[in-house]
Amino acid sequence: MTISTRINEPIKLNQFLNLYRQANFVQDKWQDDPKRLQTMLDNTQLMVSLWDEAKLIGVARCLTDFEDSCYLSEIVIHPDYRGQHLGEQLIKTIRSYLGDRVSLILRADHAAIGFYKRIGLPRVDDLYRLNRKVGGQ
Repeated sequence: MTISTRINEPIKLNQFLNLYRQANFVQDKWQDDPKRLQTMLDNTQLMVSLWDEAKLIGVARCLTDFEDSCYLSEIVIHPDYRGQHLGEQLIKTIRSYLGDRVSLILRADHAAIGFYKRIGLPRVDDLYRLNRKVGGQ
């Protein structure tokens, strides 16, 4: 098994959805709206993906200005590949690609807090959010 890391590699919608479903990462925004999901993929400024040959096994999707800040929208690893430090590899690749001048910001799912602590990310309490309207445009 040879895992490769790719930056901004085009990902087909079915590959993206397969990974997210297998990783049990399916959320409201992933449900039955292929046009919206394709728009999300097309407009992601930085996407780092992990591949086992032709199989997508991990992805980190980022929105960034490439100078000051980068919002890490999500990290998803296929369950068969977890425990191999691949999430950490994705973050290191993002950091290396953007450099130290860009802050990496993320909102951790409750289940992922232990992972972020283990890899040494400091916790920040001052985060506010306006939720999108469910079923909205």
